[in-house]
Amino acid sequence: MTSVLFVVTGATHWTLADGTAHPTGFWAEELAEPHRIFSEAGYRITVATPGGVAAPVDQGSLRATVNGGRPGADRLATYLESISEVLAHPAKLAEVDPDEYDLVFYPGGHGPMEDLAVDEDSGRILTRTLESGRPLGVVCHALAALLTARHEDGSWLFAGYRMTAFSNAEEAAAGFAEKAPWLLQDRLVEFGADFVAAAPFTPHTVVDRNLYTGQNPGSSAELAQLLVRAAATDPADVVARLRGTFDTGRTRPLAWRLAQLGALRTLLTEQSTEFMAALHADLGKGETQAYGEVSFLLNEVDHTVAHLEEWLAPRPAAVPATFQPAEARVVRDPLGVVLLIAPWNYPLHLALAPMVGALAAGNTVLLKPSELAPATSAALARLLPRYLDREAVAVVEGAVPETTALLEQRFDHIFYTGNGAVGRIVMAAAAKHLTPVTLELGGKSPAVVEPGADLAVTAQRIARGKFQNAGQTCVAPDYILAIGDTAAALEAELTAAIETLYGPDPAASSEYGQVINERHCDRLAALLGDGRLVTGGAHDRVARYIEPTVLADVSPDAPVMGAEIFGPVLPIIAVPDLDAAIAFINERDKPLALYAFTASEQTKQRLTQETSSGGLVFGLTISHLSVPELPFGGVGESGIGRYHGEYSIETFSHLKAVLDKPLS
Repeated sequence: MTSVLFVVTGATHWTLADGTAHPTGFWAEELAEPHRIFSEAGYRITVATPGGVAAPVDQGSLRATVNGGRPGADRLATYLESISEVLAHPAKLAEVDPDEYDLVFYPGGHGPMEDLAVDEDSGRILTRTLESGRPLGVVCHALAALLTARHEDGSWLFAGYRMTAFSNAEEAAAGFAEKAPWLLQDRLVEFGADFVAAAPFTPHTVVDRNLYTGQNPGSSAELAQLLVRAAATDPADVVARLRGTFDTGRTRPLAWRLAQLGALRTLLTEQSTEFMAALHADLGKGETQAYGEVSFLLNEVDHTVAHLEEWLAPRPAAVPATFQPAEARVVRDPLGVVLLIAPWNYPLHLALAPMVGALAAGNTVLLKPSELAPATSAALARLLPRYLDREAVAVVEGAVPETTALLEQRFDHIFYTGNGAVGRIVMAAAAKHLTPVTLELGGKSPAVVEPGADLAVTAQRIARGKFQNAGQTCVAPDYILAIGDTAAALEAELTAAIETLYGPDPAASSEYGQVINERHCDRLAALLGDGRLVTGGAHDRVARYIEPTVLADVSPDAPVMGAEIFGPVLPIIAVPDLDAAIAFINERDKPLALYAFTASEQTKQRLTQETSSGGLVFGLTISHLSVPELPFGGVGESGIGRYHGEYSIETFSHLKAVLDKPLS
């Protein structure tokens, strides 16, 4: 059940500029209407006040003149009477843990100007709620409470946030502009708010990230309805919210797209330490590998921002003489609502890299992080709403049941990264709605090593690509095809390369990661007996540790040569010549990547022309992902579609043909 915390004033008066006390409290409509809407939605509601004092209603807010007549006033009074016990015995703010609630709501009235504006417990609740990414709703004068929320360095927590509140014009119309010790609009602007006011007493709400604000009493119901949609966890409701946002056209302007990319960059820079800690908790990633995920994303964002306007420009197309005079162009339209299903091996990188393209193309996005990387999943769910447009970006956590429920919904594109078995499930679900898919899968990516290559350099580069992230990389070299007499010499070089990378005991290296869980550790340990052990072979199930392992004299039919290894086990297969290597590759599923270490231009040409793979790299491994103008994707069993840079815009856009023929 969704739980809501109402933080309500306990003040019975407001001290005016001349020192007199004006009777006040909470404004009836601002508490009663949201309370009713949340109750009808089935929410559990807790009311809290400073010191746990009874929450007083401003009697002026029950007058017929401010409620559209006597029936409206009576309706509010009746509702407040129905919850009078709750209002008479609220919780104490000092004892409230905001983490126990799914959203927090502040009703207004002049009372908050007296007490919540200086209440440290309220400031603690506001700070924690905003930082948690959960929805925070504040209406009218209750925004005075925001003034107490501070960062550790003393700066205002809400600086730069777009918001609305009871305006100077409304205060003047109510007769308090000259009497107030300070005006709320002025104070919020002074503190650094991006204040937006509508015409006096017009219902008006503003949403900025996870902050939801309403201008005046008449905005209360609309604000509560927005919060109900924001707190929804049912997949159908979440998708409906994202589709509703897309249908308004809000995500189409270049300015919105660039703002989201800028916010994503800010998130990555401000929260890099937290993300790196999560990656270490999930996969044992050391500082270099963990920051590698962050830096890749920063580069992807920067490259996209630098070129986005150019990429989105309509492309002119030639028109045949038959249709002249006429003009033709190709326009890139956003698709709509995009579902991103992320994997566990690079749980930050592979969640946010496709998001860069989806947002840049003008879509709304629903992200499903991997439940197998729970720390990173939780960080994404908490932090993304703090930085991105919450009405356009949503995160749904969970495992198979939640993913299954999501796949029952209609999306406009589904982007999945993972294994082929689940990829088929995703594709089958998408087919029911004729939804296009991108499948970033994997496969057994070979590394061809030819005589004449510098084997020391080759071994270093293969080892670095293979054993990074404990071998859990979709484009890691899966096995080596050693041509001619290179296998024996390569064994010694690989052994030396591993020690150079991780020292004599990789288990003690801060840069060598863990296997994701015990099940995968068991799977990998079962492969260690295939062939002859060259180096490694140690494993510890409890520590989720598999030592970097090289196997030689491996049969092509051995279990280790069956499915993708996806771990730190590297088999060497000896083949007599390049023809045999090419035949070996072509007899199997098309790999996500093919690597070759050779000094022969003829060999490079043959591999380019005679093999098929998602990517082909000479002299390196895995590095093609970091070239922003290269597409990344698989072919056949290794995937469908591509992304990165402009290719992401292409993936998440519809290329619309436009032909314009004058009528005269």
